[in-house]
Amino acid sequence: MLVTINEQILSEDFSHLQSLEEVLAEIHRRFIPAGQQLFQVHVNGEFFSERYPRESRYIALGEISRLEVKTVSDQEMARMLLHDAVRHAGLLAQAIERSAALFRTGSEEEANHYYAQVLEALRWLLQIGECAGRVLRADLKTLSSEHNVPVSRYLRDLEALLAEMQEMSENEDYVLLADLLEYELSPKVKEWQGILQELACR
Repeated sequence: MLVTINEQILSEDFSHLQSLEEVLAEIHRRFIPAGQQLFQVHVNGEFFSERYPRESRYIALGEISRLEVKTVSDQEMARMLLHDAVRHAGLLAQAIERSAALFRTGSEEEANHYYAQVLEALRWLLQIGECAGRVLRADLKTLSSEHNVPVSRYLRDLEALLAEMQEMSENEDYVLLADLLEYELSPKVKEWQGILQELACR
């Protein structure tokens, strides 16, 4: 089996291992230095991405004649994640408006389904910003939203808004919840989108 990392041939015998999962784990442990992340895997010339969790454990070593691995730096990975998050923030804003519209039409079950997805996606976007900021050594406290609001204050305001929305949801005050979604949360998400974009360009 020919193994390359960033197009450099790796002179190592992996015949004692059983599966692609074991080989990738060994490569990650022994040959990918700190500050680098596994980015792409090609098996026998074909791009490999798991279609279900731990699919790689079911690909036997005997099935692989060529394994090509590419890495990127932590900083490059952070920027790629940020660019992806910027795109997802736009989709999230659309989902927020859809959820608000459903609450107004009385489609409570579907609206609550959208609402749960909105909160989960928002948590992910906030985590991406925080983690990417650490990797890129960018102090979020020094950044400002498009309205020149410091990020620290922006996050406090967002936390207060989410608490208010939670209260409206528990009280089943869906008309007010719809208003908060459309007129307050949606603009907040667009502000966060701008903050992520600024981080990605650093």
